[in-house]
Amino acid sequence: GGEPRAMHYYAMQLYDGEGGARNRADALAWLTKAAGAGRVDSQYNVAQLLEKGDEGVAPNRVEAFKWYMIAARRGDQQALAAVQRLTPLTSAETRRVAREAADAFTVAPLA
Repeated sequence: GGEPRAMHYYAMQLYDGEGGARNRADALAWLTKAAGAGRVDSQYNVAQLLEKGDEGVAPNRVEAFKWYMIAARRGDQQALAAVQRLTPLTSAETRRVAREAADAFTVAPLA
């Protein structure tokens, strides 16, 4: 549980190395928690990190596409643009798997 806004803020501090060492893998973990709790900007940031990969973060196109779709469905215009950009570059199977995962997404209740 926890406050999604605080999770997102902490994740961005880890991502940028504010107040300590930069840790992109831990940033992704906290962003994913906030994304699962419904924070749209976290959903978009998770997708970006997973699309490109980063220090300690392996690229995962299926998960990236899923999170872009989730954020786009919640009104994030950058995520919508990413879905439109990636659709012709992504296999039908990857799109299907990502769409099914996005369809199954529900906001995790705060404990």
